[in-house]
Amino acid sequence: MNTLNLNSNLPIFPLPVFLLPGGITRLRIFEQRYLKMIQIASKGSGFVIVSTKTHVDKESAVTTQDNEWGSWVDIVNFDQGDDGVLEVDVKCKNLVELLSIDKDEDNLHFSDVKITPHWSHIDTETENIALFHSLVSVFEQSPLLDRLYKNDMTANTHWVIARWLEILPVSLEVKTLLSKSDSFQTAQDFVHSIVFSAKKS
Repeated sequence: MNTLNLNSNLPIFPLPVFLLPGGITRLRIFEQRYLKMIQIASKGSGFVIVSTKTHVDKESAVTTQDNEWGSWVDIVNFDQGDDGVLEVDVKCKNLVELLSIDKDEDNLHFSDVKITPHWSHIDTETENIALFHSLVSVFEQSPLLDRLYKNDMTANTHWVIARWLEILPVSLEVKTLLSKSDSFQTAQDFVHSIVFSAKKS
């Protein structure tokens, strides 16, 4: 597991995207402060995607987050959209707790972070073939997901459940609860019940 001291000061990107370790998504970056974030992150530090809005205390520069956690991502690819907007593919390597948040003169937020455990006590070699094939079918219907994951697909249950949780249309609160270190079995049962009940209906 990666280690990160408390003074890392990682850039924060507020976006309603739920991403677990191993998850990949494509971002479109056009605001100047976030172009600056990409420049900083591309030097090797990465950045943190936070799913809730940042609340700024107008009496100070300090800010807080609703959920106080985020997805620490690395940049894995750069591209340019047909409209000229920068497109960046990122991959989550860890979930992190936000310890303190501040902002710079460009209104780009930063936070010191601490890595948090994610389903840490499970057998990651176990495969769930049925859920994996169902997931592959979903990806094949989405050209973007198919491209993003073409070299990362694996049938191990940890990976499959994480990807299902990311794409299922359930609330952030539910997904957050199912992502805690002791919630893997509950998450697996939840995903299984939704995927296969949908197939029966």
